[in-house]
Amino acid sequence: MRRLGLVVLTLVLAVPAVSFARPTPPGDGTLVIRNGRGVIVLQVKGAVIGWMASGKLTLTDNDPYDENAPLVRGRLRPQKPQQLNDATTVYKGQDIRYRMMDGSYRLRFEGTGIHLSAVGRGWVAFDGDDRFDSNGFFSLSGSPFEAIPVDPTERIKLQVAPPKPPRQPRRVNLP
Repeated sequence: MRRLGLVVLTLVLAVPAVSFARPTPPGDGTLVIRNGRGVIVLQVKGAVIGWMASGKLTLTDNDPYDENAPLVRGRLRPQKPQQLNDATTVYKGQDIRYRMMDGSYRLRFEGTGIHLSAVGRGWVAFDGDDRFDSNGFFSLSGSPFEAIPVDPTERIKLQVAPPKPPRQPRRVNLP
C-alpha cells in the first residue's frame, strides 16, 4: 500500500514538472512581399508597414479599443472608407499606404503592386491572379524570395527561421 501511495505521489509531482519542460513557442517571424498581385490574407500580432498600388484593403483590428490605431492613407474612393463595424474597415483606391504597430490585425489585400513588411506571429495565405505570369515575390523570416503561387495556399505560419549552423573557422596555411 505504501508503494502505491509513493508511486501516485511521484506521478502527481512529475506531471507539472514535465509540462513546464515543454519548449516555448518560436519567436516573431517576418514576411516581406514585393510587387504582389491577387489576394493576400495576413493575420498578424505585431507590426505591418507598406503600400499597395491599386485595389482594396479590408482591415480588421482584432482589438479596436486599444491605444494602437492603424494608419491608412492614399487616393481613396470614396473619400471616406467603408466602416463595416467597430473592428473592420474597407479601403479602396490607389497608392494606399498603411502602418499598423503593436497590435493584432487581419488584412485582406485584393489588388496589384502590394508591398509590405511584417514582423510578429501569425500566418499568411496567397491566391495569385492567374491572368498574369508573375504575381510578385515573398520571403519568410529571411529566406530567399519565392514566387507568389497562382493557386490558393493553405495558411503559412510566420515563425523564426531555424538557426544557421556555426561557421567553421578558415584554416590558414602559414609558411
